[in-house]
Amino acid sequence: MQIISRRTALMSGAAIAALAACGEKPAAPAANVDDTFKALGTKWLDGYIKTRPVSATAMGDHRFDSEIDDISDTGRAAKIALITETREALAAIDRTKLSRDNQVDAAMLTDQLDGEEFTMNELQSYAWDPLTHNDVAGGALYSLVAREFAPLPERLLHAAARMEKLPALLAQSRKELNPERVPLIHATTYKGQNAGNISTIDEMILSQVGALGPSDQTRLKAAADTAKAAILEHQKWIEGTLIPGAKGNFRVEALYDKKLRFSTDWTGTKEDLLSKAKVDLDRVTTEMYEIALSQLGAAAKKYPAKPTPAQRREAVAAAIDIAARQAPPPEKLFDSAKATLEDATNFAREKQLLTLPDAPVKVIEMPKFQQGVSVAYCDSPGPLDRGLDTFYAISPIPKDWTKQQITSFLREYNSRSINELTIHEAMPGHYVQIWHSNKHPSVIRAVLSSGSFIEGWAVYAQDVMIAAGHGGNDPLRKLVNLKWALRVISNTIIDHAIHVEGMEEKPFMDFLVNETFQEEREAALKWNRARVSSGQLASYYVGWQEHLAIRKDWEAKEGAAFNLMKYHDAALSHGSPPARFVRQLLFNEPIA
Repeated sequence: MQIISRRTALMSGAAIAALAACGEKPAAPAANVDDTFKALGTKWLDGYIKTRPVSATAMGDHRFDSEIDDISDTGRAAKIALITETREALAAIDRTKLSRDNQVDAAMLTDQLDGEEFTMNELQSYAWDPLTHNDVAGGALYSLVAREFAPLPERLLHAAARMEKLPALLAQSRKELNPERVPLIHATTYKGQNAGNISTIDEMILSQVGALGPSDQTRLKAAADTAKAAILEHQKWIEGTLIPGAKGNFRVEALYDKKLRFSTDWTGTKEDLLSKAKVDLDRVTTEMYEIALSQLGAAAKKYPAKPTPAQRREAVAAAIDIAARQAPPPEKLFDSAKATLEDATNFAREKQLLTLPDAPVKVIEMPKFQQGVSVAYCDSPGPLDRGLDTFYAISPIPKDWTKQQITSFLREYNSRSINELTIHEAMPGHYVQIWHSNKHPSVIRAVLSSGSFIEGWAVYAQDVMIAAGHGGNDPLRKLVNLKWALRVISNTIIDHAIHVEGMEEKPFMDFLVNETFQEEREAALKWNRARVSSGQLASYYVGWQEHLAIRKDWEAKEGAAFNLMKYHDAALSHGSPPARFVRQLLFNEPIA
């Protein structure tokens, strides 16, 4: 599961666009410190958007829909200049005099500047991570045609303009990427994603060419031919130069501490986080063992009250196997996701768990240019594009998989497990939380949203649904829910093990299959994902634990007056900042 970045603003998109169109400069900062900060934030956001046209489209700012990112030294220099200018302006502000909300935004903006600088100057992902290059190339086209934010002819002409620029972008990628620094797993994943961009052109752009007049059709077709030729040329470079020469190390090693901090907002040490995760791994496995014994019938008698680790694993695996056998056929995977979405929506509404969205969500097949990293994700509209569709995207089963591999995948995403996936990605997980987040008035806060808050909420939402009775009195549903909890906990353990301790594939697979009961296909996909990312996998566990702790403390504070729906709406009313800020805002604590 991978979620797309979420964004909002201090100034409306229309106001920023009008300012740019008139060629006016922002008004001089007012004497009020909050007004000064808002002016600073507006200026930063405008600069941020201008240097990232593709991200701007996804955010809902459509001033630069015909443009494409500058990924050269010149483009990076412009970003560094904006960081320096904004940091100096922030330093001149007395944050103690800001409103509490602006104190949060100022802290988040500071972290953003630090994270950008780290990524460009220390991590230098532009030189070794081709997947970040494909985010620009693939996102440039997909973001224009995935949602109806403007009339189709207008969006298609923007797509033509970007396709005309695609050859130069891909040529620049070949200059920036150093094969000796690119890890092989990144290069091979890039191969599939780059080829997938052709399907976006054929299936999502050219298929709608009839919406244009004759001359515009000619331009669109010519631009598409140009873009596809460039993609094919780039594919030959990937296969003939990048992959054979890929010798980079996918482990971030010495940079892991900083990467973990910027990926999860974790303020402790990596050792403390690892220790905490291992304790929870044992706790959850013990709980699973108790449920397993209730499902094994006479076979349960052979297991003692205090089992050895091997006995505990054996019993849990046997019970998990019962649930895994009940799975939808491959051709019904999407239908199953749609059915569970409807069911979860009706349940959350009936139980009044929280305020539900008034905007639509659609189950879709994951676009080809984004496949190869995660099984599913939630793609919400940018906060400046109100009322548009949210996509609950699922990656199709690869056509080249064997029957055994397909069976393994469907055992992992069995009939009960699909419920957990849908709850996490859609209802009441990411889809609902991001809908609430996009209602917060601060655009800065949504642009700088916390991945750990977002992922943590989705995991917490799975617990909420189980506690409310979703799934009825089915012990196997609870067992599958706990298996998902093990996945979250193990994400943190394996992320550390791979990028710090040098874990290799065999012990990785043994750990996930034998100790967290994941099927071979899930473990194999996770091996790929864990190598092309670092830090992000830990965000699920960090955020989950923070959401549980805040809820527990709020219940203690409210006592008999505690109301679940009111709490959830209050917790989600602050956007998607790091959870510590939500706690401080809810409990009226100092912002730090």
